[in-house]
Amino acid sequence: MSNGPQWIGLDVGGSGARAARVEQGEDGLRLVGELRELEWDDGFTPLPIREQLRYPGEIPAMEEVAAGARLARLAELITSCAGEGPFSCFVSAPGLRTEDGFGVVAWRNGPRRSTFIGDLELALRAARGDEVYALDAICPDSVACAMGELHAEGGSLRGVSNGLCIAGGSGVGEALIVEGRCWALDEVEPPLPRAWELRAAEGASIEDHVAPGRTLRAWHAAEGEGCPEGRSGEEALALMDARDRGVGQLVERAHSWFRARGLELERVVISQTLGRLYSLDEARLAGVAAGLDGIELVASSLRAAPLAGAVAKGTNETT
Repeated sequence: MSNGPQWIGLDVGGSGARAARVEQGEDGLRLVGELRELEWDDGFTPLPIREQLRYPGEIPAMEEVAAGARLARLAELITSCAGEGPFSCFVSAPGLRTEDGFGVVAWRNGPRRSTFIGDLELALRAARGDEVYALDAICPDSVACAMGELHAEGGSLRGVSNGLCIAGGSGVGEALIVEGRCWALDEVEPPLPRAWELRAAEGASIEDHVAPGRTLRAWHAAEGEGCPEGRSGEEALALMDARDRGVGQLVERAHSWFRARGLELERVVISQTLGRLYSLDEARLAGVAAGLDGIELVASSLRAAPLAGAVAKGTNETT
């Protein structure tokens, strides 16, 4: 790493957040010290996404309060990772960003904040003063995860020229690697619809079937206990089968996009919570892969991929 400021990667999600110091090592970006985490415990429930998109500037008071409280906790998390001296923070977060990329105007799984980055920077400066460098725009969580898998030590996309990253947690984020460069689905031409925009045969969105957080909520709504993984009951198997079909549909959509450009989709990496679930059930992962026309399917356990990827994107440290 250079003699510049420390790098802190922050990954904001629907269930909590993670942060760590990151540096450039011989084999890619790596964490320095421990990965620190927090969980949201405020009970916040977002408005339906269609309502958010219809009235993007109308933020209920309770949502403003939840967003403000979470920003304060994020500032504490970031400063707990920073050692002595100046630091710069790079943020990965989901949701539809503002035009300048510094805020969130729609998010299925959390409170919106159009001034997210500016408010976070103010909170950090209140704690650490001039040691805080100006924060960059938000890196979409889909891009950050793919960048992490591509450029971090142990990343499952390292060395891949054409690939797809599917990250599943509270929601689903996807990004393409096209001839070595990372792109969000709405940045390619023609743009690809995202999981929450696609409908499965059952009528719900593919995100509802694939995202582990949404699958778990469906399981509990059906009075299931624990997690559906590993259960042999009809309801559990139906949820997991729907998840497998949804993953297959996402891969086939991307595969068609690559073929239309004379490119081969080399590898699909399933990352984050979704990847960890598939890594525990190799038979189910193999079953999904069997229907993918020879495309390599890999389950990643690199939990720090989004925060390392946010650093890679913000610093251009992509070796």
